[in-house]
Amino acid sequence: MKKLLAVLFVAAVMVAGLFAEEFPKGTWIDSNYNAEWVIGADMSIKLYDATDGSLIQSFAKDKMQNEKLEVTEEGLVYQFYYKDTYRRYYFIKPVRLVPDANLLLQIDPDWTTTDYKVDIKFKK
Repeated sequence: MKKLLAVLFVAAVMVAGLFAEEFPKGTWIDSNYNAEWVIGADMSIKLYDATDGSLIQSFAKDKMQNEKLEVTEEGLVYQFYYKDTYRRYYFIKPVRLVPDANLLLQIDPDWTTTDYKVDIKFKK
């Protein structure tokens, strides 16, 4: 039974990858840090303070390294390393039984082995 479920899950990920033309665009809220992540149509990413709207970080494309979009067992993953912050960022659109617009955000800082991982909620 476990093997059947594993095969079905892998098949679902592959099918999702076939239909995923691009990564979702929009605004997501990280309630742990009151942060607003905005992913634009050109895959530009900006981080704002969700309370006052002030810009915290604009991730310039020319400073992104090892940028890629791929389908993994977790779902559709957009990742890059940003040299100004010394962190690797992962935005994950997970494959879920009940689909929603939320993303998983994972931040991997260079100076520690402890990653930050949080479910960020789509802002309607």
